Amino acid sequence: SITKEFYDSGKYVFAICHGVQILLTAGLVDKRRIACYEHVKFEVESCGGIYVTPDEAIKDGRIVTGKTWQSQPQFYKIVLSCLKETEKAAIEAMQIMVAIFT
Repeated sequence: SITKEFYDSGKYVFAICHGVQILLTAGLVDKRRIACYEHVKFEVESCGGIYVTPDEAIKDGRIVTGKTWQSQPQFYKIVLSCLKETEKAAIEAMQIMVAIFT
C-alpha cells in the first residue's frame, strides 16, 4: 500500500530488476511498458503489463523501470531526468507563489 500511496500522491516510482514485483502487488503495471529481469516477465504480463525488450530502462508515465544491475546507466539517466523535472516544477510553483503574495 505504501507504493500505491506514493504513486497516487503524484510522485515518480522507480524499480529495477526484481523490484518490479513490488509494482505488481501495488497494481501499478496494468497497460504499462515495463523493463525488468527476464524471469519476472510472466508476472508482468499476467498482471496486464507490457514486457519491454531490448530497452534496458524505460519511463511510462511516472513509473520508471530497469532490467538488471547492468541497466543502471540508462536507468539512472531516466531517474535523474525525472528528479530534475520535479525540481523544475517545484521552483516554478515557488515563483508563482512569490508572485501571488508579493
